[in-house]
Amino acid sequence: MTIIKQPVKKTADTFISGAPDAQIVGTDAPGAGRAMRGNQAQITLTMPLDLLAKANAAANRLSISRAAFFKLAITRAVHAEDRVDDINDLKGWA
Repeated sequence: MTIIKQPVKKTADTFISGAPDAQIVGTDAPGAGRAMRGNQAQITLTMPLDLLAKANAAANRLSISRAAFFKLAITRAVHAEDRVDDINDLKGWA
């Protein structure tokens, strides 16, 4: 007779903590507790379908992958924020 192992029931917290981008509490090191690909962390991103369709179309127009498009857009947004911070520092508004 074959012995069948019963499946282990997972709680919601166990399931969520198993996600590739779940953070492990108490770790401060960059990338700690994350799924890594080289020196890049894998993340999970949720967005409205219409925004995803627009991002796909923009990536296709630029002949780049969707992931490359998101990296480009985020890099541009972060650099724009840095420039705003620099201007505010010059004006003494920081």
